[in-house]
Amino acid sequence: MKKTHWFRNTLIVLIICGLIGTVLAVILFNKEARKTSASATIMFAFNGAAEGKAPNGYPFDLSGITTDEVLNTALEASGLTGKYTAEQLQDNITVSGVYPESIVKRMTQYVSLLDKEADSQVSVADYHATEYGVTLYSDFDTAIASDTLTELLGNILTAYRTYFAKIYGVNLGNTMPIAGILDYDYVQQLDALSDGVKQESRYAQEMAKMASDFRQEGKSFGDLAAQYNSVKIDIEKLDASVTLNAISKNPERLKAQYETEIRTQQFKLESLNEELKQIEEQVKAYDKDGIIYVSAGETLQEVGNDKSGTYDKLVTKHKEVTDQISATKAKIALYQGRLDDISGKAGMEGEEEAAVVLTDVKKKALQEMIEQKLMELVAKKEAVSKAFASMLDAYTAQEINESTVVTTSAKYDKPSLFSVTFVVKVVKTAGPICAIGFMVCMVLLIRDRRKEEKIRKV
Repeated sequence: MKKTHWFRNTLIVLIICGLIGTVLAVILFNKEARKTSASATIMFAFNGAAEGKAPNGYPFDLSGITTDEVLNTALEASGLTGKYTAEQLQDNITVSGVYPESIVKRMTQYVSLLDKEADSQVSVADYHATEYGVTLYSDFDTAIASDTLTELLGNILTAYRTYFAKIYGVNLGNTMPIAGILDYDYVQQLDALSDGVKQESRYAQEMAKMASDFRQEGKSFGDLAAQYNSVKIDIEKLDASVTLNAISKNPERLKAQYETEIRTQQFKLESLNEELKQIEEQVKAYDKDGIIYVSAGETLQEVGNDKSGTYDKLVTKHKEVTDQISATKAKIALYQGRLDDISGKAGMEGEEEAAVVLTDVKKKALQEMIEQKLMELVAKKEAVSKAFASMLDAYTAQEINESTVVTTSAKYDKPSLFSVTFVVKVVKTAGPICAIGFMVCMVLLIRDRRKEEKIRKV
């Protein structure tokens, strides 16, 4: 290769390699059949997000983003109801977590089970992403406009934030009393009120522990727990009055109810006693200190067998059944006492105290007083429930909002030979081919130079 020609020839080779690479890039680009799409990111910044826990303390995920509720809301907001369906969108949405490169490397690397640090390595799999990429492909309508596709994805994320607050926020749900509660007998009304107060009181106590610093108008969840306790005390006082005075709208029906409850609990007690007997027999039959020796090379290694674990489980089960028996006996005693009160048997059998026999006038007056107190208790409980629901809503609004569940603007992406994506593809495909062509030219040039030097020497 002559000196005057090597540069020209090298340039021609590089151009040819570039053309070959470009054609190959076009083929590969079309073969990959990349889809037109809109993509955005959603990030979670509330307390507990990094541990995968929502504001209500439970694990969360993004499966709700493809629910009919979210997608139909987004379609309506975009003015596309009737044109597309939630099912069409569900088939064209993907959600993927965004993980730091260091975390991905640690999560995917091989870890030997014999490695002393295996436990710390494997635990990295518990890493919870706080950022997710959401992509909406246009396969449901390849002719959809770019701004329509991006707007639809934006509305999906907005609807999902509302859905997330409803599902993963804290709320009291239905705070209204049982429908027609005043139509029930007094004892049943009090039982229903008591159950509702106990349930909501436990919830308020849990929130007081989880959000001890939260305040609404100077009040905390702990303050509401104290108010529930006050209602609970009032219910117990009124319940004692109803029970001791055997006040009922329908005494015969209430007696039948107590008798049925007593029989049910007695059957349960018999079953529990039989179960306890079987457990005690199994406990006696087990040898807790059994030892197994396993050969390890030239030595014997002492290994505890599973009898100890089984024994401990039996002991735990024994305690559980014993506790259930005690609770069942307490219920039987409670219902029996109520039955005796309403039957006029309380204080009989030689006892000095006897049930107070009320005149019709006094009984009617007492009934009116009890009914009045019941209405007051219902109103008092509703007031506390309303305040609790308001405080829960305020806490949810603090934890889930536009600054703690952040969404980015949707970006449109359409594969094109004039796009940056295609340019990158050309560089990655043609680059290596051009490099190889250039190296071949250099090798040929060096070989020609050596031949010329040999000729000169001769």
